Amino acid sequence: MKEFLIVTFNNTHEAMKAESVCINEKIKVTMMPTPTYITKSCGISLKVDIGIVNNLKGIIKDKKMEFKTIYQFTDNKLVELNID
Repeated sequence: MKEFLIVTFNNTHEAMKAESVCINEKIKVTMMPTPTYITKSCGISLKVDIGIVNNLKGIIKDKKMEFKTIYQFTDNKLVELNID
């Protein structure tokens, strides 16, 4: 079963900055093209292992990273996550 997060952004600058922040925080991320059925706002997304969702929430809470939406991909289905 494939399970991971897709983090989308409003623009390429936000995506590149988020990648840098994640790398500095020792969070493994992979840049990927944003699937067009998700959004057309930015062509770059981050693919993140589902197991580090709490680490990602910490970065977001500390306002080190801006993003548009985070989706959880499980069994070929996307669900939008509400990250507080």
